[in-house]
Formats: sequence, C-alpha cells, structure tokens
Amino acid sequence: MLVAKQKRKENIAEYILYLYQIEDMIRALQFDMDLIDQKLVTAYNADENTSKEISNWYRNLVIMMEKEGIREKGHLQVLVNLIDDINDFHMNLVQTRADARYVQVFQLIAGLLGELRVKNTSAQNDVQLAIDTIYGFLLLKMKNSLVTDETSEAVQRLGRWLGTLSKLYREFETGEFNF
Repeated sequence: MLVAKQKRKENIAEYILYLYQIEDMIRALQFDMDLIDQKLVTAYNADENTSKEISNWYRNLVIMMEKEGIREKGHLQVLVNLIDDINDFHMNLVQTRADARYVQVFQLIAGLLGELRVKNTSAQNDVQLAIDTIYGFLLLKMKNSLVTDETSEAVQRLGRWLGTLSKLYREFETGEFNF
C-alpha cells in the first residue's frame, strides 16, 4: 500500500506494474490473508496501525480479485480502466501533437509496438501492450531465464516511452499540462 501510493504519485506505469506483481503475489499465496499478513505485511516493518492499514489494503485487493473472477489470471478492472485512460491520453498526445518531444519518443517505438502486436494479439491498446511486455520481461528476469540483449534493449525503449508518457500524465492530472 505504501509503495503503491508512492508509485501512483510518481509514475503511473510503475504503479500498474507494481499492482500486477501484487496480484500475482496474492495468487501465489492462494488468497490466504494469514499468509499475506505473514509474508507481505510484516515485510513493511511498520507500526501496528500502519500494519493494519496495509493488511486491510491487501484484504480489499483479495475481495476485489475474487469478486471480479480473476483468481487464476487477469487484472483488476480498475487497472484495465486506468490503462485505457492512459492510452486515451497517449492517443490525444499523438493526434494533437501537444508535446513535440512526446511524439518523437513515441515514433521511436511505434515500429516495435507493431512487432509486439503480432505476438500479443490480446492487448487492447499500445499502453497495455507495452506494460504486458515489460511485465513479462520482469517475470523472466525473476525466474533467472535467459533474456536476449535484443529483448532487453526493446524493453528499455518501451520503458523510456512509458516514462515520458507517465510524466506527462502526472502533469495532466495535476493541471501542469493541458492540450
């Protein structure tokens, strides 16, 4: 919860990736709140009140995941909606050319997104495609799987694009950026 709040303020793409990881940890702990408290909540080394708050945050995620029927796979509807909102923002940036630097950064990865779209036909939009790719890469790294230099470079390029998009999105949310 504490990390999520901070990531939400600083970088929306990192926030989404973090919550993808939390969803998978909840699944790995089989939605068992005792295990979640034992393995995840205690890792914060927080005071009693903060620990209760963190535990309640995890409990709410568990409830939401169960209600939304994503025990095995999938992502919370709030994340799906957020990705759609960010993609709409991205499309507005490209169409209006309100930020020339952003358009340049996007053009550098547009071809890569086209290549990835062939491999991931379930992605609904550019932002989901990039986030899914980066998350898949992170999972491979956690499993100590061999990752090619080409894949690492592609993920870095996607990360730079999402970083730029996240910065502009934050500025848009705070009123520092307008179309």
